[in-house]
Amino acid sequence: MRILIPLCMVIVLTFLLFSNPVLLAHTFSENENAIFLTMINKMKAEAQLVARDFSNNTQQAQQHAKVVEELFTQKDPVVNTTWTYEISERNPRVVADLLHSLNDLKTTVVTPSSNSSSVQSKVTNIDNLLDEAVAVRISKDLVDNPKTQALVLANFGNEIYNNYGAALGLPPSSVANMGGMSMAGMSMPSKGSSMNMNMSSGKGMSGMSMPSKGSSMNMNMSSGKGMSETAVTNTMNQSPAKIKNLTAYQTAESLAVVAQQVFNENLKPIAPANATKYNSNITNYLDQLKNAVNNKSSFMNVMELVHGELHPTLITVYGLKLAMPGMSMALTAGAGNMTKSMNMNMSSGKGMSGMSMPSKGSSMNMTAGAGNMTKSMNMTLEVKH
Repeated sequence: MRILIPLCMVIVLTFLLFSNPVLLAHTFSENENAIFLTMINKMKAEAQLVARDFSNNTQQAQQHAKVVEELFTQKDPVVNTTWTYEISERNPRVVADLLHSLNDLKTTVVTPSSNSSSVQSKVTNIDNLLDEAVAVRISKDLVDNPKTQALVLANFGNEIYNNYGAALGLPPSSVANMGGMSMAGMSMPSKGSSMNMNMSSGKGMSGMSMPSKGSSMNMNMSSGKGMSETAVTNTMNQSPAKIKNLTAYQTAESLAVVAQQVFNENLKPIAPANATKYNSNITNYLDQLKNAVNNKSSFMNVMELVHGELHPTLITVYGLKLAMPGMSMALTAGAGNMTKSMNMNMSSGKGMSGMSMPSKGSSMNMTAGAGNMTKSMNMTLEVKH
């Protein structure tokens, strides 16, 4: 029975990860306020790029003007509605002003007689309207919630990471998979790849081989969409990186700047007393991340800064939770010599024939030592018969 439980858990986890590769990235348990504030700050980042690019790269300015409008009008997949609708319920005038100003910005950047001063003025006006939209939708006490602002900063880490991967032409599935593996310290496969585990009977999964921080892993990262495993690996390790998508690269650059602003202006001043000692660490990670993007550092370096440094620190200090469909996961990570614990609750219905599942309430522990990292995982599997 001791062997059966961990084996079943491996099968269930593998099934979930194979069928949902995106789960391997850091998906935080969100609230609508954090999602909304992330979107507002992404719009500001894109608008700043319009002003920056207009004088020397009009085509790119037009691209970013289009993106900033799309961010505001498109349906958000998480909240399942548009933010224009959400804000208009509180104040239709703000939405109307923003839509007009965003369209005006798009028109201005394609008008030959426009000048940089005019574009900058319109961007400033949009920034002010975005601030008003925040005030309309979220009360000040919720905006000044440290956990909400920490979620926004964590989301920005993901946005920088994903846009940098897109800038290098990496397949989204490979970017998502690598994001999850860098934090977990485990080799989790993408769909169609293999996973090797060393398990010892009688002690859960304590025999699992875990890499030490900074070590290399040999993984099958083939996307199956025209980019070979070797090409993906080479691209991820290339330094300086070769930029293949300038729009995505500039977005990563601007997001890195705005991430610093989010921390310095929105999170750092309201950080609780027990979090202030980590401020210098977060400041350092954000500085390194900005420099890594600006200097076209390797994708692996950017990944380590986001998923190996920034995210674990935010999780530790602000108690952020990771969310995966079908799982409830709480993760805490200690700074310095990391200690990570993971609690999972999974429900399995019918449909997995041929697999022997433990009885309801069966539990298991998994511990793994990895250099100066110790990870423990407590799981309870609920089986619905």
